[in-house]
Amino acid sequence: MWRGVSVWPPILTGASMIRAGWLATGKLVIYPIRNHADGRGGQLVNWVAELETPQRAGRDWTQRGDIEDFLPRFADWRFDWLDVPALLQASTVLLEYPMVDAEPLPRWSHGRVTLLGDAAHPMVPRGSNGAGQAILDARAAADALAADPGDPVAALAAYEDRRREATAAVVLANRRSPPDAILREVFERTGDRPFERLEDYVTVAELARITEEYKRVAGFTVRELQKDP
Repeated sequence: MWRGVSVWPPILTGASMIRAGWLATGKLVIYPIRNHADGRGGQLVNWVAELETPQRAGRDWTQRGDIEDFLPRFADWRFDWLDVPALLQASTVLLEYPMVDAEPLPRWSHGRVTLLGDAAHPMVPRGSNGAGQAILDARAAADALAADPGDPVAALAAYEDRRREATAAVVLANRRSPPDAILREVFERTGDRPFERLEDYVTVAELARITEEYKRVAGFTVRELQKDP
């Protein structure tokens, strides 16, 4: 995964988020993060380019990227509303990130010490789950400590019991059926060819099922979030 930010004229509505393509041939996520970035109406636009590659050595989240490693895959991505190669080349800083996860741990807590977030359950970054699951961990840990303030060891054990299996399910779901599985389905069913109507390949009911199933696994359904005080 390669990331950069570019100063760019507003794209489509100026608040649009774009997900396009798939990992086998090149996938992009693009969205604005700040208005009035240059005094001329330009926005600061965040972009992420993802590409399936052979395993790369090491896990370095500070490594500078080389645009030639991925730009050729997007060379013909030019639309009347966005010149993708130009957007990618407009970034002054380019970083390369490994897309990695780890097998779920058998335990997080050791006495008065525990883990949460990526320290407890590193997962392939899909659906903002690095942040989302850390927030749910923090809430569960706070609830457990508030419920048993006199015994923090027992409270942390209760927190782990509540969250360890739940987060393991998200780690595994991000491997086999992530929230952007919709893009995978479209890629496979269309043969990566242009099309006019999404409904000719994926029904509205299927889109809803994929989305709702992932929300259920990730603990993001409205019912799940409202379940506890």
